[in-house]
Order: sequence, then structure tokens, then C-alpha cells
Amino acid sequence: MNKLFQPVVLLAAISVFAVACNLQAVQAEPEEVAVPVAAYQTVLGKSLNDKDVADFIANNNCSSASQFQLCKDVGVALWINASQIVKMVCLYAGNADGFKRYRGKLPFGLSFYDPMWKVEEKLRDLNADDTLQRAGLPDEIGAPDHIHYWAIYNRLNMTVIYNSPSADEDAYIYAILVNG
Repeated sequence: MNKLFQPVVLLAAISVFAVACNLQAVQAEPEEVAVPVAAYQTVLGKSLNDKDVADFIANNNCSSASQFQLCKDVGVALWINASQIVKMVCLYAGNADGFKRYRGKLPFGLSFYDPMWKVEEKLRDLNADDTLQRAGLPDEIGAPDHIHYWAIYNRLNMTVIYNSPSADEDAYIYAILVNG
């Protein structure tokens, strides 16, 4: 339960800070310009002082909010721990608290267009025995915010958050949390 609680608190905090940062007057957005894809792998597990992390934050117009760097234009939120290390990256499917869709490559060949059944199929380990890994099922599940269903894959250091409050095989990905 403790492993489930930490991501819940983090997502709740990200949402609160995103809403707080988004209380400005709404303006018409200019036409989208091709933006280079921000690869989350370049920052995960690195220090906030690392050149790659500093460049990522500067190049993607990230804003600081407590322990987070909110990079709304590229659909990414970074959680920085007390040691100033990027410990978690949240990749958004778009339209979440002002975050645009993350356009980079998702882990394990996932796509934001994958429904839950397809995610489980992609995460299935064909070399494993007949266990949860083979079936592609999560290690833990829940709906801590009563809005989104969470599938926690401890063995993959990843949580898939769906746009449904319960297990629905046709639910789509809302966000993906990747732990470093």
C-alpha cells in the first residue's frame, strides 16, 4: 500500500501545482510549431545540476513548483527528490491540467492510443512462466483518486494511469509514471 501511496501523493501534488500555475487568463494559443521531442530518458535518474537536465528544463520552458518541474509544452512533469535527483517522470497523454501530449517514444512500445487490453498485451513477457508477467498484468492496482485506474508495474518501474476509475479493458492511457 505504501508503494501505491507515494505515486498518488505525487500525482495529486502535480495536479495541484499545475492548476495553480494555470490560473492565468486563457488566451488564444498560437498555431503549433514543430517542437523537438523531449526524451525523458535524458533526465531520469540524473541530478538537477546535470547539464542534460538543465538543458531539458531550459529548452522546454519548464516551471518550478516545489519538488516538480512542470514542462507543459512537452507533456512532461519531473519529480525531484530531496537530493535534487530526477526520480520520476510523468508523461501526459494531453489535455491534463494544461499539459500537452508527450510526443516522444513511450516505454515498452506503448502508445497513448493503446487501450488497457493492448497495454497488457504489449507488457506480456513471452519468456516468463505462466505468471502475472506472462499475462502482462500489473503487480498492484487501484484507483486512489477515484477518477483514474492505476496499474503499477513494480518490475518495470512504471505506473500506467488510465482515464477510467475502474478496470476497463477499453480505457485509454491518461499518463505514464516512470521511476528512475
